[in-house]
Amino acid sequence: MPTFDLRTVLLMASVMPGLMALVMFSIGRTFPRTIQGVAQWAQGSLLFSAAAFVMALRDVFPDWLSVIAGNACIVGSIGLWLIGSQRYLGRPAFIRLIAALTVLDAVSLSWMTWVDFTPFGRSLFTNVILSVLFALLAYELLRFGRDDSGAKVVGTLFAVETLIAFARVLTLLRPGSPHEGLYAHDRMQLIYLSSGAFMSLSITVGFMLTAVNRLRVHLEQLSRIDPLTGLLNRRALLGAHALTRETPRKVRRYLSLLLIDLDHFKKINDTYGHSMGDDILVDFARRAALALPPEAQLARWGGEEFAVLFPCEHVDEPLRLAHALQSRIACMGGSALPSYTCSIGIAYVDAADATIEQLLKQADAALYRAKDNGRNRVEVAQDVADVAGSPVLSGH
Repeated sequence: MPTFDLRTVLLMASVMPGLMALVMFSIGRTFPRTIQGVAQWAQGSLLFSAAAFVMALRDVFPDWLSVIAGNACIVGSIGLWLIGSQRYLGRPAFIRLIAALTVLDAVSLSWMTWVDFTPFGRSLFTNVILSVLFALLAYELLRFGRDDSGAKVVGTLFAVETLIAFARVLTLLRPGSPHEGLYAHDRMQLIYLSSGAFMSLSITVGFMLTAVNRLRVHLEQLSRIDPLTGLLNRRALLGAHALTRETPRKVRRYLSLLLIDLDHFKKINDTYGHSMGDDILVDFARRAALALPPEAQLARWGGEEFAVLFPCEHVDEPLRLAHALQSRIACMGGSALPSYTCSIGIAYVDAADATIEQLLKQADAALYRAKDNGRNRVEVAQDVADVAGSPVLSGH
């Protein structure tokens, strides 16, 4: 026998998830469109809260509301959680399946309420549907959200709730089980309702924390990415430099920095407009990314200037890379964009001593010479050229 009223358990399940749903609605409105599913999670939690409330007051409200609508809303709320989770994970949503299960539950409960009165059957039928939905939620979140810590936690909660719901179905089918429906006086029903009250709050909080964590990751990415080109920004490249110095590659003794300036870019903007200038920046970013090896870090340094941080073994490597970049943008057959060129300055320093200030000073001086000597050129920092014995190389 339960030690406290099962109605109290349901009332507990109706309060906190509803309050958390309102909080989720509020914060979800500020989320970017790339984070999907938060609205459905909040709607599901609010619907669950309302359904638990009317089911707890079964003796106060008529059967059509406390039994039929209440149970159908419980199914619908879990379905909304499933739709939200699938949208959050970028998966196709089972909207038709959930709608069909909700209608099927409402029709079946109506039959077992007014045609063939079977409280036991109502409880069994709804629990079977909930077991299926809980299992689908656990599968979606654990299978497709394995790289998302929040999704894994919520998926685990649904896996536990699946086991509890399935155990409840088995006890209902057991011979001699009390056939009293929702308020059956047995230990399993107390465990089932109590876990539901706890899980409803935990899952709602879990959904909210999962969404907030996704937002945090999104904002961190935005702070490191140039919005126009999709490349790293200056801040991210500085971070990459610090990481490269902390964990130097065994076969890469040197760090090179390539500063790249698109030639006569102001004239391009004045002639064709800033929209065309933006298209050229995006085009260069795409072409340059295709020409770079995996270990090179490409960033938009600012305006029409780009930078490449490149661990290497010899000065010939960044030189070859610079000429490959120039060749890549020279091949613009079939492009609707006007042709353009770039000037490149190269710095080359021992990795252990390669401060960002030193790299920038050398690369900037080399870039200035490339522009001063006619543009569309590659120049190596003078002290590097002197040590390596390499001539200044032209980009033509």
